[in-house]
Amino acid sequence: MGGTAMSNIKEQLVAGIDIGGSHISVCMVDLELAALQHQYAVRAKVDPHGSAGEIIECWANAIEAGFAQVPVAEKYIGIAMPGPFDYEEGISYITGLHKFESLHGLNVKKMLADRLHIPVSHIKMVNDASAFLLGEVKGGAGKGYQNAAGITLGTGLGSAGFFNGVIQDGDCWCTPFKDARAEDYLCSRWFVQEYARVSGQSVEGVKDLIALYDKEEAVRALFNHFGQHLAEVLMMKYPPTLQEIVVIGGNIAKAWDYFMPAAMERFKQYNVAMNLQPAVLGENAAIAGAAFLWKL
Repeated sequence: MGGTAMSNIKEQLVAGIDIGGSHISVCMVDLELAALQHQYAVRAKVDPHGSAGEIIECWANAIEAGFAQVPVAEKYIGIAMPGPFDYEEGISYITGLHKFESLHGLNVKKMLADRLHIPVSHIKMVNDASAFLLGEVKGGAGKGYQNAAGITLGTGLGSAGFFNGVIQDGDCWCTPFKDARAEDYLCSRWFVQEYARVSGQSVEGVKDLIALYDKEEAVRALFNHFGQHLAEVLMMKYPPTLQEIVVIGGNIAKAWDYFMPAAMERFKQYNVAMNLQPAVLGENAAIAGAAFLWKL
């Protein structure tokens, strides 16, 4: 997915936007300094089950609140949005995911542009995992690398590639792996289901398992297996011939020290040298990356 060169727009400040299932975060981003202007940050709750008009109105109000705090001659925005979505045309194909059903099949980009009274050409949209990686490449763990891959580990598996200046949506989640797909082995659901299977006990998520790590051998084994799965998927999808660094984010990445040793051991077994680094920008990565669509 390419972008419009910075010379084609007149503003140094662009609104970076991260849209989640129940929230919208907006922050003005200085494209020259590669820095978020935190004093202009806006976060608002969104009803994912609202009507199309209600959702667009909520998003627009938050975006306008961001712009209201800083003068710009023209408004340009970049939006990180979960899929499935036609990012170029701006049409939502999200359905069956308990969010944004009312937007299915609609041209969200045009609806938002009309509501904000800006040209459709002033809005760029990108997959949230791609925005995460672009943000980390421009101002985080991946800064200075020409070729990078990004993985987000959480309720699902997100992925993206940044190769020779071009950001590319990834498809790790649906990659065949073992008897299912990679996402089925690299998400919080896998931890919950496997722990229930081996122990007969239930946990809410990975955070609960970290608390049990020192007490239960079964928990340590789970983290080891997870690390091995991660290594195997990365060797398959993003081998060193494609990238110089793999940036890993998402909530599960907070358990880095628990699963990464097993991943590195797996690489060693296959004689593969992989540079894996934890993301450093947190939730700001997607905001920064969305804004930097205007400087690709």
